[in-house]
Amino acid sequence: MKPESIAEQLLYSTVRLEALDGSSGTGFFFNFVIDEKRVTVLITNKHVVNYNPNATMRFFLHLIDDNGETMEDNYQVEYSTKWIFHPEKDICFTYVIPLFVNIKMRTGKNVFFRACDEAMIYGSERLKELDVAESVSMIGYPTGLWDRLHNYPIFRHGFTASHPAYDFNENGIGLVDMACFPGSSGSPIFILDQNGYTNKKGTHYLGESRMIFLGVLFAGPTMNINGQITIVDIPTQQHAIAQSQTMINLGYYIKAYELLKFREIIKNDIDEDERRRSHEQSSH
Repeated sequence: MKPESIAEQLLYSTVRLEALDGSSGTGFFFNFVIDEKRVTVLITNKHVVNYNPNATMRFFLHLIDDNGETMEDNYQVEYSTKWIFHPEKDICFTYVIPLFVNIKMRTGKNVFFRACDEAMIYGSERLKELDVAESVSMIGYPTGLWDRLHNYPIFRHGFTASHPAYDFNENGIGLVDMACFPGSSGSPIFILDQNGYTNKKGTHYLGESRMIFLGVLFAGPTMNINGQITIVDIPTQQHAIAQSQTMINLGYYIKAYELLKFREIIKNDIDEDERRRSHEQSSH
């Protein structure tokens, strides 16, 4: 496939992450631009990698054939890497360009992917332009389900359940009205309008597209047989929720602007790498 629409592009923005213990979740690609350098990372929840900064994860990637289309066969990797944790929130990232370079050396093919970027993120003030009940889409692998044949994720749809501009009980957290099942942890959530939209003031933007990266799913409330509601991480295995507890079709997401706290970490890594290279060159 050569993706044309925004939605088709998003088919290539995520991967189904599987830990060595068989648990699974969602990861997605994100581009940072720091000092005019594009840095591509893979982002997921800390609990998807079992809070292990050295977790090995399995996933499949798309490769490009000589005609510029994605190949029918998917390339499986087992990636042993370092996961860098957010200082407060349940998100982490790892660098993937070294992996892509290695795959190119092995196969002679480039990895085909699409990444979110900082231009899709609204800050706290700009989020006030949005309404309370915005239509949203989430991309991931609920109950670990995916299109194995084509290596495609599942699209789910719902609404914001709290105003995107205001934190829901905790700084940097929002709420969506959507079925959120095990395996959905780490899924990116978007406001995705491809054929026009209406803002909260009633202004119509006919034929215009709008794509806003709202955040990353990480937890959801459950209700037990006594009607008591508790908040739990969206599990990475189906059996992780006891039969006496049920999801109530709400999900908590970490707001996308929290990812920007990774910028300083990445910049420090870039600076350190440049100092190392400079030292190696001067030594020779």
